[in-house]
Amino acid sequence: MELVVDGDRTGTPEAEWATSRQLRGLPALGMLRPRRVIVVAPHPDDEIFGAAGLMRSLLLRGIPVEIIAVSDGEASHPLGVGQGIDLRSLRKQETMQALRRLGFTAPTVMRLGLPDGQIGRHHDRLVASLRARVRPGDLCLAPWCHDGHPDHDACGHAALGVAASAGAQLLGYLVWAWHWAEPQGTDLPWADCRRFHFDRRTAARKRWATGAFVSQTRPLGPDREGAPLLPPAVLRRFWRPYEVFVLPSGRVR
Repeated sequence: MELVVDGDRTGTPEAEWATSRQLRGLPALGMLRPRRVIVVAPHPDDEIFGAAGLMRSLLLRGIPVEIIAVSDGEASHPLGVGQGIDLRSLRKQETMQALRRLGFTAPTVMRLGLPDGQIGRHHDRLVASLRARVRPGDLCLAPWCHDGHPDHDACGHAALGVAASAGAQLLGYLVWAWHWAEPQGTDLPWADCRRFHFDRRTAARKRWATGAFVSQTRPLGPDREGAPLLPPAVLRRFWRPYEVFVLPSGRVR
């Protein structure tokens, strides 16, 4: 599984996803009526890339949406890149700006401060934090537990167990899977995947929100030289007018 992004490695092209028979044939996500939404974000931007359309759609229906920011994304860049920049603070600010661009007037964000890149080593603390927030009738949005990044997978597995024990609904969102999976193959659990379509205004808002993460989408540092961590070829996968969510296997569709 390749998670490196650079000028030569931008992952599965969006043009290939556009021709995927499996992706085109996915059934629609059914109507959701949660009392509240809890969104688990391993790093700042994951929740926007993977679930912003659904988040905004539920928010517009008057359903409270809360974000659990598991890490602050402080290890996103190699050592020496952006030296002198407080990346932790910058990425927090980017998250708040992205949420406001989506339509949140006063975003509710609970920060756990777990170390970026090492979330799996703090499984018990993560589970305890989720148990303190997730209640029956909630909808929990978390990375798919096989998304491919160790932090994403750790969050996905933790949310899966907590949601099941709490009597909450869980949907897994995809971020890195779009980078490494084979569009025509069986890398994704297509039978458990559902598409959620949203209107043009929401699609535009989501794209605007992704632009808030300048530390990821533009070169970092005072000279602004080099390539961004997430070039347009990667971002295009998150600019679709729909999102895909993975249902827990064996749960009611």
